[in-house]
Amino acid sequence: MGMSTDRMSKRTNSKSICMKFLLLVVLYLNGAVALAQSTQPSQASSPGTSPFIVSDIVIEGNRRIDVGTVLTYLPVRTRESFDPVEDSARSLRALYETGLFNDVKLLQRNNDTLVVSVEERPAIASIDISGNDKINDDDLEGSLRDADIARGRVFNRSVLETVERELRRVYFSIGHYDMEIETEIEELPRNRVAVKIEIDEGAVATIRHINIVGNKAFEESRLLDLLRSGESGWYPFSSRDDYSKVKLAADIETLRSYYQDRGYLKFEVTSTQVSLSEDKREIFIVINISEGEKHVIRETSIVGNTTVDRGDLQRLIKMKPGDEFSRKDVVATSSAIVDRLGQEGFAFANVDVQPDIDDNKKDVGLRFVVEPGKRVYVRRIYFTGQYKTRDEVLRREMRQFEGSAYSPARVDRSRVRLQRLPFMQSVSIRTPRVPGTEDQVDIEVSVQEGPSGSFQAGLGFGTDGATFNLAFNQENLFGTGQNLRFSLDRSDTTTQLSLTSRNPYFTEDGISRTLSAFIRETDTTEDSETIRFFNSTLGGSVTFGVPLTEFSNFSLGLGFDRSEITTTSGTPQEIIDATDEFGDTFDIFNLILGYTYDTRNRTVFATSGLVNRLSFEAAIPGSDWEYFKLGYRFEYFRPITSRYTFSTSARVDYGDGYGEFERLPFFQRYFAGGVRSLRGYRTGSLGIGNRELGTPGGGLTEGRDEFGNARGGDFRTLGTTEIIFPPPFVEEPGTTRFSLFVDYGNVFPTFEQFDTEDFRASYGVAFVWLSPVGPLTFSYALPFNERSNDRTRRFDFTIGTIF
Repeated sequence: MGMSTDRMSKRTNSKSICMKFLLLVVLYLNGAVALAQSTQPSQASSPGTSPFIVSDIVIEGNRRIDVGTVLTYLPVRTRESFDPVEDSARSLRALYETGLFNDVKLLQRNNDTLVVSVEERPAIASIDISGNDKINDDDLEGSLRDADIARGRVFNRSVLETVERELRRVYFSIGHYDMEIETEIEELPRNRVAVKIEIDEGAVATIRHINIVGNKAFEESRLLDLLRSGESGWYPFSSRDDYSKVKLAADIETLRSYYQDRGYLKFEVTSTQVSLSEDKREIFIVINISEGEKHVIRETSIVGNTTVDRGDLQRLIKMKPGDEFSRKDVVATSSAIVDRLGQEGFAFANVDVQPDIDDNKKDVGLRFVVEPGKRVYVRRIYFTGQYKTRDEVLRREMRQFEGSAYSPARVDRSRVRLQRLPFMQSVSIRTPRVPGTEDQVDIEVSVQEGPSGSFQAGLGFGTDGATFNLAFNQENLFGTGQNLRFSLDRSDTTTQLSLTSRNPYFTEDGISRTLSAFIRETDTTEDSETIRFFNSTLGGSVTFGVPLTEFSNFSLGLGFDRSEITTTSGTPQEIIDATDEFGDTFDIFNLILGYTYDTRNRTVFATSGLVNRLSFEAAIPGSDWEYFKLGYRFEYFRPITSRYTFSTSARVDYGDGYGEFERLPFFQRYFAGGVRSLRGYRTGSLGIGNRELGTPGGGLTEGRDEFGNARGGDFRTLGTTEIIFPPPFVEEPGTTRFSLFVDYGNVFPTFEQFDTEDFRASYGVAFVWLSPVGPLTFSYALPFNERSNDRTRRFDFTIGTIF
């Protein structure tokens, strides 16, 4: 019994030891696994349903988009509570709305790290547009850019589809109804795409017929002539029948203005129908109008707080009782009142026109309700865009000053003065309100500088022979606005070396100073139309310009010339006699006076304004030849349309001797003919006299010497009338222009022999190009009253300064 009990006890102890051993093994394995898991990254899974505190945010999958960009759009921050139910949807929506990602996932790691896994949309590597002729690449790329499609941007196909619809709308608006667009997206490495847009513009739909319905006061043909849209024009390459919604809208406004400017106050365009043929090639337009009744002016009045003399404003109203109502006159009157108030500093004045219409009497009373607002002052004037010109050079041209009352007239004059600077290409002025105030504005002047300096060296051949020029010109020396010019010019007849320096503000009051020196040799002994001799001249001058008013200037100067004359076998006897009597070297001391009144908007290629120039030059007593020269020049420019300008000019020059000298010196006479005076005739070849060339004899009253060359004269008068316009297909004049012209005038030996029956005239076409090597002038002229001894030339071209 005892033995059995001992055995059983030993067996029990053995089992207990085995169980303890197995338990230790299990505990060891569990610890090893836990240790291994603690040394490896935690695995992420979709967030559960229980909120947790975000310990960290990790962005995965981004290659091109910066981590900070993603975190900016993500509405979750670290150490904030994250509710998987509410915040997941909000976060996904925020990231998808950026348009940057194709796919977004939110994951949670077991240490409460929020993982944002994104799949980026591809970037646009290139955009290739082909087939577009009517709309240029820049305009199309601008439309794409506005839709956020550009190189380097994220590609979004839905936006591209919107752009395709927009392009169709643009082409439809200009009449290309059968146009087609094909878009190809090519996938490239590194998550990029190439966008290819191929456009088939098709043929433009042309206007087959326009019908105006409802007109009674005016014939339909008269109204149709007003429109830019219509059936094909009579001249080649006419675009009148090209349909455009914009052009049709402008035509409707033209009809409205035409009627309302002639008394039809209640004119309306009731409807417009545009129908397209089945082949999308022809368009039929019907414009329905209601003319209404013609109204006349019953009375006009000005009401409101005018702040200036009411009588002054009343005088600005040009409409009188009984006159036909005219919308154009109403608008002009409102603008005139606003401008007048602007002169007193009321920059934001408003004029509301209230018509009182009486349909029974068919008249209308007009009340101009004036609301001047507050007087406005200029706080600051800023200049932007200049990279070389000093601030004071621009500021001294301003006629609107800081701290003074704002004046539209002074601001506009400031713009014109800046625009007239030879080194300025364009000028624009903005007048924004000062934030937080009602009575202050800033003036922001934006300028674009043109090339101010040039160095030129060139060879050429014109109708007056071979030319060589070497020139350095700086219109804006060191940004000071001063001018320095050095030039060497050589042609078949003339060699000249000159140096000129001009300081437009020699004094702070605006007095200018011009210094010049030159050496000139003139050889007319061969291939010349004028009297033949050799003249070597050197000289210089100093001239001061004094501004009298905003538009006028007085000049005063002194000069010295020394001329050495050499005669040849071809020199006429009168010059030989003069050199025998007075010598062949002449020292001349000149007094120079001038007056200029100039209102042009530009000094080159002006489109409005006028110029009056009066000049006087006299060799003072003690000079080797005593004489004087008096000149007057008039120029007038008036815009006809936005593209066409009317211009007319006249020039009168008179000279004479005094003391013991009865005539101008032969080397100071006036000549005429050529591209710069009277086109269609050879340079310097004109003069009165009607004898055949080569006939001997004749005195000073004849236009030519015994060798048939022009003598020149003491009196000259010239005139030109032109229609100026830019080249076809060029919207802005830029550096080129055409003109249709008529030239007339002549040179006369003396003033007493002036007779308009001796005038010569021509007509033709001219082209001017402000090229990098200097102004190029081409003209083709047809003389229409030439005499048998005149020397004509239809085509001329030259390189030189525009006068």
